[in-house]
Order: sequence, then structure tokens, then C-alpha cells
Amino acid sequence: MKQIDYSMRILDMGHVIGSTHRNYYDLAATYAFLGEKDRAYDYLGIYSNFPIIDSWGVNYLRHDPLFNKIRDEPEFRQIVRDVEAKYQAEHERVRQWPEENDML
Repeated sequence: MKQIDYSMRILDMGHVIGSTHRNYYDLAATYAFLGEKDRAYDYLGIYSNFPIIDSWGVNYLRHDPLFNKIRDEPEFRQIVRDVEAKYQAEHERVRQWPEENDML
């Protein structure tokens, strides 16, 4: 599949795009769509371990139809909860930063 080939080439090249969580998200979504759960969860694991997940990542993970085949599985639900918690923690850290640095 072209998406997998593209993503793997980017990772192999060490390109800056390949170092972001989005590339792992794309691989996870593609494998989930293809019904290859183990591979989807492998890449979701890498994706969810990035230190910062932005809001698009949370929203896409919640609603992306490419994950429909695994959406109701406990493992997927846990990953979504973990990603949401990571996003919320970072959001709160950024919200507090100006106060803690006397910028308000």
C-alpha cells in the first residue's frame, strides 16, 4: 500500500517528518483500516509515547474512521484515554506558564 511505503521511506530516511508522531499515526491508521491490529497497535504505542500530543491528534484519534475496526476494543480505548490525558496535562502546563512566570 502506498501510504505504508511512503511512511516507511520517510522513517528510513530519518526525515524530519518521520520523527514526528504524525507519521506513526498514519501507519497505525492504515494498518487498522487494513485489519492488521497488531501492527496498528504497535504504531499506536509509538504514537502515544511521544511526550506531547496536540489537539488534532486527540480529535483525529477519537473520530478517524480508519480506526473503526478497533474503535471499541479495550486496548484502543485505553490508548485514547492516555493520549487525552497527555494532551490535557500539556494544555494545563501551558495555561499555567504565564502565571508562573509573572507574565499576567
